[in-house]
Amino acid sequence: MIGNKVSRVEQAGQAGVVRIKWIPKYSAMERVFHWGHTVTYFALALTGMILFFPFLQPIAQGESGWLIRLTHRAAAIAYGAFPLIYVILEPRRAWMSLKSVFKVSRYDIDWVKGMVPYYMFGRHDAMAPQDRFNTGEKLNAAVIILGSVVFAVTGLIMWFGKGILPIGVFQTMVLLHDIAMIVTVCMFIVHFYLAVLHPLMWAGLVSMRFGVTSAAYAQEHHALWYYGPEKARETYEAQKAEQAAGQES
Repeated sequence: MIGNKVSRVEQAGQAGVVRIKWIPKYSAMERVFHWGHTVTYFALALTGMILFFPFLQPIAQGESGWLIRLTHRAAAIAYGAFPLIYVILEPRRAWMSLKSVFKVSRYDIDWVKGMVPYYMFGRHDAMAPQDRFNTGEKLNAAVIILGSVVFAVTGLIMWFGKGILPIGVFQTMVLLHDIAMIVTVCMFIVHFYLAVLHPLMWAGLVSMRFGVTSAAYAQEHHALWYYGPEKARETYEAQKAEQAAGQES
């Protein structure tokens, strides 16, 4: 649903009106999937680290260790259930999102080249137009998806194969599981910083809370999705030309 949020501000001693045009970005099911996945991932990471770090081994012994392992497995089941529910209830949208995540274009390369000066130093140079997910969000999603596949395969083998599989195979599964944890935790930290703490990405958290984003934010950060390929390309080329002219003058 597209709407306007109106707030009154004081400008030069006079009351003014700021109108924000909101456009839909995420469905209710996508938001349930995201937050459910986030909570269960956090539970998995926390219990997994207790089992992983040697200095926490005393906690992982006895009844507390049994409870931690039970919590880890219960969270793993829920973690796997959320994407399945999403695919079952919104198969077309899930497929479109999956294709978008793994689709690579020249705009992704341009975005990577410009992300450090833009997001780290606040230089508002011409940024490559992005789809509903920008390149950073696509990288995060790809890492989480691939990491989740590794979690599922190795986790099931470790769960049901202990004492049955050769020790070398079991240890390999443990190693791959741990590597997937380290990689996804690092990506989660970056994602948390950009989505929650970074001032230029404020609308990302709004989108995932309420399902909408502002039209102005979409124009700047998701032009491919907002305008379509042709107009987004024209706008991007015009911005680059204006920027080049400014540097020459």
